[in-house]
Amino acid sequence: MSLSLPADVKTVSWAAQQLGIGVSTAYRLVGTGQIPGAFRIGGQWRISVPRFLVEIHGESNPTDGQ
Repeated sequence: MSLSLPADVKTVSWAAQQLGIGVSTAYRLVGTGQIPGAFRIGGQWRISVPRFLVEIHGESNPTDGQ
């Protein structure tokens, strides 16, 4: 069973793409707390888009589809 994520929660691969880094590097960085907005649900990492965008890009109103 596959559930879709809310618009304000993304995967680590999304964060990697936003940062221009590899997915393996992104997983290493979330594990050490270096990617803002990262949190675990069970055994899976997720990214809070609003927090990520504020801390990485200085944006306060994120838009979907980016």
